[in-house]
Amino acid sequence: MGAGVSKQAAKAKPSRMPAFGQKPIGQQVAEARGRPSQPLPQASETKSEAIMQDAQDPSFARNLAALGQVKVPGKGEPTTHRTDNPMLGILAERQRVEEAAEQKVPVRNQLSAGGLLSLFDARKKCTTQEELDKVSREYGMEPAMVEELAKHINSPSMSGITIPGKTPDDAERHLGIWVDPPLGKAEPPKIAA
Repeated sequence: MGAGVSKQAAKAKPSRMPAFGQKPIGQQVAEARGRPSQPLPQASETKSEAIMQDAQDPSFARNLAALGQVKVPGKGEPTTHRTDNPMLGILAERQRVEEAAEQKVPVRNQLSAGGLLSLFDARKKCTTQEELDKVSREYGMEPAMVEELAKHINSPSMSGITIPGKTPDDAERHLGIWVDPPLGKAEPPKIAA
């Protein structure tokens, strides 16, 4: 369609007005409000006329008959569960994993981050190599592995040195330091003067 045809279509007036356009909007709204509407039937202990009319509806009666009577299991009757329920498979797998975790032999040299933090804090308090080995074994770690890790990581320690804040409102900060255990290292012999 070319540009000229579009202009002709835009200039053309509709031959017939739509039904909603024949009356002013205010009059349409007033008519819509004035329409009588039947109230919805409410539940009650006595049967009203609306309830009786609803009961005589043939399609409603047919639908109720298709549903059938409600079957409520008694206290002694077992309930039937669907065996193809996917949630049952999820629960069974979760239980299997939990049982396997309980029976598993503890793995050496594996700790959580919190466990490593506790191990390195305990390591700082050791004064002899025997204490250090004992602490390592208590945490399920080999002493050689702990010493190798201690070369690269450690738990946070604060020094007594305070660092002032940038503004007077800033909290006081402390300098972090690397702390190795105070093992009984032999001092180098002193030369007598």
